[in-house]
Formats: sequence, C-alpha cells, structure tokens
Amino acid sequence: MIDVTGKVVVITGSLRPMTRQDVISFLEDRGAIVQNYVSAQTDILIAGHKQLNLFEPDKRSKKYEATISRIAEGQAITILSEEVFFNMVKKSQL
Repeated sequence: MIDVTGKVVVITGSLRPMTRQDVISFLEDRGAIVQNYVSAQTDILIAGHKQLNLFEPDKRSKKYEATISRIAEGQAITILSEEVFFNMVKKSQL
C-alpha cells in the first residue's frame, strides 16, 4: 500500500463504487491531506472513472491536465488509477 501519511492528495473523476466523501474519509483516516485543486504541494492524483482515456484527451479533467503539466515541469506527482486505488483500499481491509 502506498503511504499517504502527510501527502497532499487530489481526486478527479468519479470513483465507483465509493462516494467521494468515503474516499476522502479513507485518505484522511490514513493521514493524507485532501485538496480540491492541484498545486505545488500535490503529491498524488487519484484519477477516477474516464480520466485516463489517452484517445480522448478532450475528456480529461482540468485537475488531470494540471497534473500532467506539473509533471512535465519536473514536479513529482504520482497518478493512481481508480483500479490501483481500490486495490489499495481492499488490501487495507485485510
């Protein structure tokens, strides 16, 4: 599991089957700082449903695009897909 303690996390897109508030609570319970925008402090972007479609870039969210721009400028941001995030949630329940 990725350690999110003290990390600034941003969520974009819908994360099914959890609600956004459930995701925020899960992250905050593990010490993450959840923000609604990508900034110089962002460590992790959780990209939910439909955010990783490389063939339809016009459907990407502003948060996803901002993350890609910041990575291109040298900022270290980890992008977690919905699937990777939910695997992390499942493992934490064991």
